[in-house]
Amino acid sequence: MSTSRNHIALLPTYIGAGLGMLAFLLVGAVPGVLYGGYMGLVMTEALFGHVDEVSMLARSVTGGGMILGLLSSMFLFLVSGAFAGTLVGLPFARLLHGASASAAVPSPVAAETPSR
Repeated sequence: MSTSRNHIALLPTYIGAGLGMLAFLLVGAVPGVLYGGYMGLVMTEALFGHVDEVSMLARSVTGGGMILGLLSSMFLFLVSGAFAGTLVGLPFARLLHGASASAAVPSPVAAETPSR
């Protein structure tokens, strides 16, 4: 009973996280990869200096920077979307808790009424 109440109460947070993921896919994925790739290139230059021939290790550091940039952008959009959903859902929290409580507990009037 408690778990369904928590899921209904967290519905605005889930919706906000879903909208944050959609915003990440539409807006944040490409800049995350680009800035992460630039960060990887800077790290490669700092670690190995200016190299004439690119080695596999340098490519892996650059690729790791791209993945790190993509993941950090995704987490930023997901967390801010979930936070915004929670803030928008705060005024409706009592309504959501009341809907989950009334759905879980049957009405005492309906239980006492004899069926014909």
